Amino acid sequence: MDGVYPQFAFFTAEGGMDCFSSGSSPVSDQELEVKTVSAQGPAEDSFAAGRRALMKLLENASRLSRGTAEICAELEEKLRSNIFNLVVVGQFKRGKTYLINALIGKPLLPVAVVPLTSIVTVLAYGEETRVRVYFNDGTRKAIELEDLPQYVTEFGNPKNAKDVRDVLISYPSSYLEGGVRLIDTPGVGSIYVHNTDVAYQYLPRCDAALFLLSVDQPVSQAEIDFLRDVQEFSHKIFFLLNKIDHLTEDETRESIAFSKNALEQAMGGEVRLFPVSAKLALQGKLDTSHELLRRSGLPDFSDVLHHFLVNEKGKVLLDSAGRTLLRSLSQERFQVELEQQSLTAPLEELEAKLELFESRRRQILAERESFAILLDGELKRFVKDVLDKDLARFKGDLAQSMEGGFDSFYEEHRDLSLKELNDALENYVISEVEKAFADWRRLEEEKIGEAFEKICNGYAARINGILDELLKFSSELFDVPLQIVHAESFWARNLDFYFKMKQEPVGLDMLTDSVTQVLPGFIMKRFAKFRTYMFGLANRVILNKRRRHMLETIDVQAGRTRFDFVNRLEKGKAHFQREVLRRVDATVDAVAQAVEQGKRERERGEEEVRVRSRFLEERIENIKDMERKVQEIIS
Repeated sequence: MDGVYPQFAFFTAEGGMDCFSSGSSPVSDQELEVKTVSAQGPAEDSFAAGRRALMKLLENASRLSRGTAEICAELEEKLRSNIFNLVVVGQFKRGKTYLINALIGKPLLPVAVVPLTSIVTVLAYGEETRVRVYFNDGTRKAIELEDLPQYVTEFGNPKNAKDVRDVLISYPSSYLEGGVRLIDTPGVGSIYVHNTDVAYQYLPRCDAALFLLSVDQPVSQAEIDFLRDVQEFSHKIFFLLNKIDHLTEDETRESIAFSKNALEQAMGGEVRLFPVSAKLALQGKLDTSHELLRRSGLPDFSDVLHHFLVNEKGKVLLDSAGRTLLRSLSQERFQVELEQQSLTAPLEELEAKLELFESRRRQILAERESFAILLDGELKRFVKDVLDKDLARFKGDLAQSMEGGFDSFYEEHRDLSLKELNDALENYVISEVEKAFADWRRLEEEKIGEAFEKICNGYAARINGILDELLKFSSELFDVPLQIVHAESFWARNLDFYFKMKQEPVGLDMLTDSVTQVLPGFIMKRFAKFRTYMFGLANRVILNKRRRHMLETIDVQAGRTRFDFVNRLEKGKAHFQREVLRRVDATVDAVAQAVEQGKRERERGEEEVRVRSRFLEERIENIKDMERKVQEIIS
């Protein structure tokens, strides 16, 4: 057991951890040496340098113990893949796609003089250009960049006939480093209503928005209404007035003043409006023309956007990861100091303190058992108060909206043969219900995912509080100082496993009456009136049956959807509980193991105690050195 250190656990709700048990090898001075990495350099921004410094510290800290290694792996992944959605929104034909091409500096996305973009296109960082199309049925495929218009434009994919969910383009642009995703959405307000629907569906994923207006068209009431919807989801909105190359300087100033006044009235305060020409900016970058770039006005906005992405987004990320690492290092040091104290304290005193600790340990374990019951109750209340109400409201709205469409469809097809009419109505119902539920589920998944995250974070904070109490108790009991570091209890966005929708068939088995399928063959032409009467009767039977079928289909799909959500919430809860309980056990066990380790070392003799003491002192100094460097980064 020489050099073995059980890790104190704290719950970050990141998921996927192994138990924080003993098992690491002794760590040498050379292994633990931390090279000084400046948090700032003269030719680089503070976030990039700070992230590199923190990554280096994570690499060194991961050698301390298995438990800290796992936490460091979590934090490294958080630093590498932190996603930040920068969504470009606005009315149709405001130049959103041109703006993205200008920011990237390459005409990646297709543009035209008519409303074109019909599918959300996501640009993320990649070492090479790759394009992947994601479909609503869960499948995906890689395509060539030149084939992109066949999937994302109204011309190549009218009314989204190819059932595309969105398209991801990987591209090596500095704008996209650090987890930033630049997202092109269809314009709202065009004749293509489905494009407006797609734009609205993506708003819940918006971390910051680039709201695009056009200098040659006054701000409309529709744009103000859309802005209010954007405000509900976006933490930060940048306003750009595009196409300044279309007007004279005087006309441009007049348009800027009008737009700024309208926006400030809508926002209830001062706003900054950036006049730009995305078209000139793109041409300037392609031609490496500083004059075109200057005239485009884009560099001024780019500087502000870069500052925001680096200093505001980056600061939050570094602070969160840094404090989490500090908490782990503090507990690592406390553990080593416990063993160090146990090497010299009288044995009788240690035994008495261990008995007191065991009593407190039993209390913690009792609180541990109540955790699962409380969490289960919280999730049940959430399902009842949120999911069930949302689903009931959606069912009512869908049934009401489909009534009119169903009647119109029937009137258009009532002259079909009875079997053809029956099949046509059935297919119509299945298609409409399937599409409606697919759209609703995407929005509800975002809502449920965020709520589940919030619930988990709340309980993670409670567990951290319990563990802090235990560590404070141990600190006072064994006369070892401890600094409690309060870190964010973050639940990483890796819950996709629990939030994958199963594709369930929509149709219902229907009882059939022969009269609804074919008229008896013996009804001859001479019975034309009777035949017409029977046809009309069968027609109405089919109509009523398919109307009932529509309502039953909505009910069945609602039940399936609810079951799927609840089932995946249960899986997430079970995973979360396992991690919480395991980390509580690990922390409780770690205190006793650290003291027991010191007792065992003493049994080997005074020389072994001296050697071990020197090793522990060096280890403590190395941990303190890392703590100082982390503090420098986050401050």
